[in-house]
Amino acid sequence: MKSRILVVADDAALRAMLARTLLQAGYAVELAESPRRAREVLADDTVMLGILALQGLGAAGAELAGEIEKTGRLLLVMESGEALPQGLQTGARLTRPFSEQDLVARVKAAASEPRPVAAAPREAPLLAKFESYTLDTDARTCVDAKGKELTLTRAEFSLLAAFVRQPGRVLSRDELTYVVAGRGAEPEDRSVDVLISRLRRKIEPDPKNPRIIVTLPGEGYRFTAKSEPVERAKPAAVAPMPSVQGATEPLDESIAVGGRGMRALWAGAAVLAVLAFATIGWTTWKFRAVSKQVAEVAQAVTQPVTPPTPSVPAPPQPSQEVQRAVVFKRMIAALQDDRYSWRTVERLAIEAGVEEIEAHEILAEHPDEIVLGKSHEGKLIARLSVR
Repeated sequence: MKSRILVVADDAALRAMLARTLLQAGYAVELAESPRRAREVLADDTVMLGILALQGLGAAGAELAGEIEKTGRLLLVMESGEALPQGLQTGARLTRPFSEQDLVARVKAAASEPRPVAAAPREAPLLAKFESYTLDTDARTCVDAKGKELTLTRAEFSLLAAFVRQPGRVLSRDELTYVVAGRGAEPEDRSVDVLISRLRRKIEPDPKNPRIIVTLPGEGYRFTAKSEPVERAKPAAVAPMPSVQGATEPLDESIAVGGRGMRALWAGAAVLAVLAFATIGWTTWKFRAVSKQVAEVAQAVTQPVTPPTPSVPAPPQPSQEVQRAVVFKRMIAALQDDRYSWRTVERLAIEAGVEEIEAHEILAEHPDEIVLGKSHEGKLIARLSVR
């Protein structure tokens, strides 16, 4: 999987330039136009490096920089002559103007630096049942009554474990933010609300009318389900081998049955291992195929034009319709990434090498293949109509 980089900048042009350079260098990029959006990305998953342009973000940007700096994965983009905000100690800075080569080199250097590891107190392992689910913090799993494991992100699992440990107690947004991010909640920070909404869709019978995780306006959230600790099964004792009375004495039948059972278990484990390797191989092949398709279309869009010489006539240039078709093909390839249903038009424009307005116009020309919409923040988004 590609290394993920979070780009935080108020300037859309700077965001696009940083994202385009990093995408071409082989990194996966997450875009954020505000500290609030950046915290949502950081709460949902970890990133290798956070690139933050302080200009235009104000005091909230400096506070976000301090939070990321504690993790040892911050790279500041600063204007020439701009002073470092008070309290920041980072030496990882990139002063504008800079070249694309400088950016990639600094990202590689920042990513290779050792990161501080904070020792956190380890909570006691928990194995408990609630509703029709069983939560195991040791194995980091949550399975339903049929034994099917829920797909939970790191932050979602941490929230659920905090609720199950304290059923009936009202947990404030500030407390829950500490659980997933190790800090208190900001006035405009809604990352916990987003995570709880996702968690409800996975464990509530009716997410629109939640009864397991209940909202208490002005106070926080309460876990209403009854949590019952489950005793872990003790490993079965191994029976001693019977003494051999004679070379011709037949083996005990129970030992023979046990041997067949072990062989069946080993055979089942081998089959599961083969299936797992096949799934990983197929996923890797598909990811590389889509990446190769995007790279080929990118090369076609950005192919430099050879200047004409007196003896050699200039090759004919593709028409505007052909160019727009190539751009649309590249955006389709980006939308085929199975990790996402909706993609921002800004991100698609960056990957296609055009402005956001032009990308939106091209997508709107194909209503049978593309569905357009707007996010809660008002950003233009798109998805394939087959999804």
